[in-house]
Amino acid sequence: MSILINDLYDGKEWIYGNPDDIQITIFLITIQSHQLKFTLESINKLDPNYPFLVNVIMNVSPANRAYNQMRKRCKTPYFIQLDEDMELREDTIQICMNQIEKSSQAHKIFLHTFKLIDTELGVGNPPIIDCLKLYNNEIMQKYPTYNNGETAVSSVDYLWHCPILNDGYRINPTNLIIGDHGKHRSNYDLFLRYCKITKSLLDPKIKTNSGHICKLLDPLHSDDYSISELFWIILDEFQKMVPELDSNLEEQLSPIISILNSYVKSMTLRMYNIKNRQNIAVINPNNRQILWAQISLKKILCIVAILCAISNNYEYSYDKYPIKFYEYFMRIVQT
Repeated sequence: MSILINDLYDGKEWIYGNPDDIQITIFLITIQSHQLKFTLESINKLDPNYPFLVNVIMNVSPANRAYNQMRKRCKTPYFIQLDEDMELREDTIQICMNQIEKSSQAHKIFLHTFKLIDTELGVGNPPIIDCLKLYNNEIMQKYPTYNNGETAVSSVDYLWHCPILNDGYRINPTNLIIGDHGKHRSNYDLFLRYCKITKSLLDPKIKTNSGHICKLLDPLHSDDYSISELFWIILDEFQKMVPELDSNLEEQLSPIISILNSYVKSMTLRMYNIKNRQNIAVINPNNRQILWAQISLKKILCIVAILCAISNNYEYSYDKYPIKFYEYFMRIVQT
């Protein structure tokens, strides 16, 4: 059974395999980006000998509300959070069921996590991130997402999981690679990821994560051009675009700059292949002319993303994504 993109709508539901044996619901969470077709193709290729149900959560914002819909809609013992930038291996359901069955004290585990290969944001060989989530529905029914999903927050999972962990439930972090993450992401998708990471780092409710710091340091150190000078040049261009922006935007940079300059273990820096780390400031290059084409695009997108996040021009809600800033700077880079 193959489902087409045109068949999808919010609440669309279908079954693979024997409906009497289904233990897992896959929640396909989408805002209909270009990556959706690849995620859907991976679902269509899953082994039906291990049955599952699919439910589509489409164009629900903010993401906090979309994730809360999983626990509201789920009627199976377990559910998978499948964002539209994730692609699954054909034996994913088998791997998940095996993990459930062999877990000791399964009633205390609210979440099993699996690895996905991500060539931009992952670490190691192959480069992996810990992001595919398999939830125990019986436990999750007691725990809505932050503010019952009504507030746009940058780290839905962290705020959702904290009270569950405080109540004595556990996460089972496996080392099993189960698919790909961002395999077909665009530059715009990468830009949004940098926005989200920045927001998470600045959120006082979220513990600072050195891995997140390195995910920004990596693009910022992706060439030899001065990070500090480029911050100023992009800041100046950013404010030209929106003159009414807070004139203290340079001051607003201070907290994230401090985080980016904070101590990170040498071993962690090496994992992200960050060499010759620069101390970052915002330095006026005295109108120095630059050749945009000679600067790493990832570096430019990262700095623009940071400025969008600190100026409140980004929220983790697809209807508030800063596409006009992205398009403005892409025009500059391409001229």
